Amino acid sequence: MHEFKYAYPAYFYLVALAALLYFFYNLRKLWAASAGKPDPAVKINIGEFFINGLTFGIFQRRVFSRRFAYPALMHFLLAWGFFILFFATTVDFFVARGWFADFLPQLDTPWFASLNDTAGLMLIAGLLLALYRRMFSKPEKLPHDLFSGRGNFLGDSGIILFLLLLALGGFFAEAARLAVYQPPAVEYSWIGYPLSALFPVSSWRQFELILWWFHALSALLFIALLPLTKMFHILAALVNVALTNRQLRGRLRPMFVSRLMEDPEADLENISLGVSRSREFRRKQLLDAIACTECARCTTVCPANTTGKPLSPMKIMTDIREHLYAGQFGNGEQKDLVGATITETELWSCTTCGACMAECPVLNEHVPAIVDMRRYLVLSEGKPPEQASESLEKTLSTGNPWGLPKSNRLKWATDAGLDIPVFSEKKKADVLYWVGCAGAYDPLNQQVAVSMIRIFEAAGVDYAVLGTEESCTGDSARRLGEEYLFETMALQNIDTLNRYEFEVIVTPCPHCFNTLKNEYPAFDGNYRVMHHSEFISELISAGKLSPDKTLSGRVTYHDACYLGRHNQIYSAPRNVLGKLLKTEGGFTELPRHHADSFCCGAGGGNMWHDIEAGSRMNVNRIEEVMHSGADTVATACSFCLIMLDDALKIKGQEDTLKVLYIAQVVADSLPASRK
Repeated sequence: MHEFKYAYPAYFYLVALAALLYFFYNLRKLWAASAGKPDPAVKINIGEFFINGLTFGIFQRRVFSRRFAYPALMHFLLAWGFFILFFATTVDFFVARGWFADFLPQLDTPWFASLNDTAGLMLIAGLLLALYRRMFSKPEKLPHDLFSGRGNFLGDSGIILFLLLLALGGFFAEAARLAVYQPPAVEYSWIGYPLSALFPVSSWRQFELILWWFHALSALLFIALLPLTKMFHILAALVNVALTNRQLRGRLRPMFVSRLMEDPEADLENISLGVSRSREFRRKQLLDAIACTECARCTTVCPANTTGKPLSPMKIMTDIREHLYAGQFGNGEQKDLVGATITETELWSCTTCGACMAECPVLNEHVPAIVDMRRYLVLSEGKPPEQASESLEKTLSTGNPWGLPKSNRLKWATDAGLDIPVFSEKKKADVLYWVGCAGAYDPLNQQVAVSMIRIFEAAGVDYAVLGTEESCTGDSARRLGEEYLFETMALQNIDTLNRYEFEVIVTPCPHCFNTLKNEYPAFDGNYRVMHHSEFISELISAGKLSPDKTLSGRVTYHDACYLGRHNQIYSAPRNVLGKLLKTEGGFTELPRHHADSFCCGAGGGNMWHDIEAGSRMNVNRIEEVMHSGADTVATACSFCLIMLDDALKIKGQEDTLKVLYIAQVVADSLPASRK
């Protein structure tokens, strides 16, 4: 038996130093994000930095998904195999130097030896799963270049084969060491020890040093080249998730165009508004693009891509990255980002539904990046979609995208024979009912507005409306890139709201809700805002509303993007529906529900223009409803109501399937004496 001693030749350290220097040199790819603009609104919180890094980086909370079970298992094996082996290698190095020797395990400490072999097997299993997925079972939307391509050294499969060789080399180097030195408790190396029995000790002794150097140099080569390979996303993603402000994630940053226009020092002739080049993005947005793992989850769940539109959120991220690298390092030709690399149709296809962001394992923010490029098209180039341009002009001139007179804001109430209180006369109320443009002008949503009044009256709520003083919140204008119009509407509405006293704003429209609650505070419009489903749920729980159980048949619910994914309101609408069902078990979930819900197609300003390519999103969604066997689909979004009703007519299902708003269902369930 020979005693095994930790001993590294001096020239090993020279090779290791060279590998580390080359590694750090290539980290300039990560530093390329500094070419972007600073974001004063983003401040690093040390506690959140470490929590995010651990939760979403090390423990990969977003990687694990039932929808993507195979890659979730694959990444678990790869990541934890890699993390444990990295930990073991660090411990081995420290012990060899005599650092913390009293606290660290030896290489052949039983539990440590067993853990190392388990981690090695996990890594190999993960690599084989990745190789099989790439070579034999590749999802359609997953990009794949065998040994080169997309700026990745060794391509997608080449790096997997290299790591497989590295992992297998580690086991053979371990087997040689165990055979030659026969350390105590050798049997705890439960893979290396049986492997050492395959050949006689004389053979292992002959190749032991060769195997050790092969594994050591392979590991150092991997470290040196890591930033040049696809595996660079390991580092980039860890930094990206750690720096993500989850409270602001997905929010559109204000441009304060009004202030800019009033700035006497601003060069208005040459100023470029929005983003047309990669360096005009904020630094964190560029880091998003650098960290993109190209897993294609965002594109897989994107409703625009699913229905054949020319949009891939993954391509948006990688296009920004390639444009950045071309400018920073001269990697390829740097074409115009907007118009050439990313087409206008790609940008206008997005409904800003947030499905991509909800699925992204590295917390990328696709929607704000797309809106920033839309801002350039509209504010700098004057090129909104032709149909949407009409709605923007109508919003500017009449205060609503329908283009109907402001004097008709309360016509829906007059036509219904309702005499409702108005703030201009009442001055003060507990609830400010924000009707919204759809509630005021769209026939379907006017019924919702009437239902809300019935609910307020039945519950004895002290409420009032703004009436002709109410204007569009600017939601669609903002998402279409017309930030100046949005700011104009926001400041006007805030000035109106600040003239009156109220405790809470209640609105049936998720788009109004999101804008009033999350976007007006940037302009000093700070209010308590509730979606009508939350408010109604509270009224029922408090005993102020006692609706009858009138919902019969099979009922389902369509989660609106701006209520669900953007604001995490899922339970309130379902709680309300649950109180109205005649029979227990009468509610059925759609296959795509909660955060996995499918967009109706109207968000992001797409209510006001059409993308001709592909099929219609609302038809795709209503077909899912039809296949569920439901008799009634409830929704809680003004746009969704219009889009689903339109899809019903396209499919000729008006007589067999009903689309109803939460407020309508509740109002129709109130005892006749209280209506």
